[in-house]
Amino acid sequence: MSLALAHKRRTLAQGTAAVIAAAAAPLAYSPAEALSSPANAKKHLLLMEASLDQDLQRLSDIKGLAGRQALKREELLPKYQDFIQRYMDSGLVMPNRVLVQVMVWLFDTEQFEDGLALADFAIEQGQEMPERFKRRDVQTFVADAVIDWAYAEYNAQRSPEPYLSDLLPRVDGEWELTEQIPSKYHKLIGIRAMEAEQWETALKHLERSTELYAKAGNETRIKKCRIALAKQAPAVTGAQ
Repeated sequence: MSLALAHKRRTLAQGTAAVIAAAAAPLAYSPAEALSSPANAKKHLLLMEASLDQDLQRLSDIKGLAGRQALKREELLPKYQDFIQRYMDSGLVMPNRVLVQVMVWLFDTEQFEDGLALADFAIEQGQEMPERFKRRDVQTFVADAVIDWAYAEYNAQRSPEPYLSDLLPRVDGEWELTEQIPSKYHKLIGIRAMEAEQWETALKHLERSTELYAKAGNETRIKKCRIALAKQAPAVTGAQ
């Protein structure tokens, strides 16, 4: 039960006169009541945004990536966690730059499950990306962040799963994105399928990648898949 609702029930129990008096009095702002009303929420959000701006400046003053990542993971994300959770539980809908920035930090620090959950919430609320992202929407940010990470993992000889495949139905179907982005997803899935000699799967994804973006650079791989499948065909026919 919210603090505001509990307070309302207590005043109702005190009688009609108390209810009238309580209704006539303005709701004072305090941290405990920070998200109990839209007016208080706006006040609290301004305070949180001022704090966020200071922390963004702290990050910009750190030269090394490792130091910035450590600050995000060890201090900043825990710092804003309670505010974000209370905002999500409040039922309020308002532009929330702090929420979006926390989502960005979650992807920056490769905390994808929490990041995707917060991204879903931000998309549902229609939250917008900060100005420095050139007005890209949340969907585009998430799709870009995951595929950039996936290629980096692949190049480091690590698996980008399950996030690469799990996000595919969204980037190629649910979300409206530029064609190059879902093309990258299909291309990497196709490349990994080729390496596993899963030729039909590889061909399907590489052809879809090229269908989405003609300059994806899949021609040689597609040819190789078709040759491999043609070689398999006589063996399958003979087995029958």
